[in-house]
Amino acid sequence: MAAPAPTLDEIRAEIDRIDQAIHDLLMRRVEVVRGIGGLKSGSAPKWRPAREAALFRRLAARHRGEMPIGVLARIWREMIIGGSLALQEAVSVTVVANGAESGCWDLARDHFGAVVPLGAAPSPSQVVRDVAKGKATIGVLPSPADGEADPWWPLLIRRTPSSPRIVAKLPFAGAGNGRSVGAALAIARVAFEPSGSDHSLIVVEAAPELSRASLMAAIRKADLHARWLARHETDGRPAHLLEVDGFVGEGDARLAALREHPSLQGVVLIGGYALPLSKS
Repeated sequence: MAAPAPTLDEIRAEIDRIDQAIHDLLMRRVEVVRGIGGLKSGSAPKWRPAREAALFRRLAARHRGEMPIGVLARIWREMIIGGSLALQEAVSVTVVANGAESGCWDLARDHFGAVVPLGAAPSPSQVVRDVAKGKATIGVLPSPADGEADPWWPLLIRRTPSSPRIVAKLPFAGAGNGRSVGAALAIARVAFEPSGSDHSLIVVEAAPELSRASLMAAIRKADLHARWLARHETDGRPAHLLEVDGFVGEGDARLAALREHPSLQGVVLIGGYALPLSKS
């Protein structure tokens, strides 16, 4: 004889037990996070975007059922990632929000959650300065486009100990409910680390007479697979922004080979990002 179907009260009681177990685990996680924070040195970065990306990829790989992965990622980021980060350090995010770029604010809020404070800056260059000076932990900027009158990415070329890097791309797990239909990049004074599936961003300063075709040929000869994104000229010196497949570190031999090209006056790694879930 088949067992009787559970009653509505029994199902509700089971849901209550699950909710309590989730709450217990969340509280336990906070305790563990506080322990990790005590083991890290004062200068060690608490925000590790590559580690977050690897975590979400693991969740996506084991996920099953009808809940969309974007919803799962939002729950995890809002309830766990944002809250845990706030426990370890005073994190703040500066976003370019000058009317024309209002979508960056929505992308930042969706990505970092309601716990992390957001501040608005009138221009992309101000966002870069705020992060470089330590006034903000993270900056969120519109994705670069060719032909911009005052692009922000050339500000990352001159490397100093306080220079921020590009370290993440938003959105990571699908678009939220904001106004933006595009993408944004996050900068911070942390290392660009490999997540297992990445794109890197380099800036190549070239001689004015070097054509784009010749530049891309030099890139291929150095065994880099790249896409040209934008060009900006300062004091007669053209700088080209390129997106490279895979992770490229500071000591990468391919960058060293590229720097040997006689028509290239500078090759600078300005960061990169973990590929979003939808593209990884």
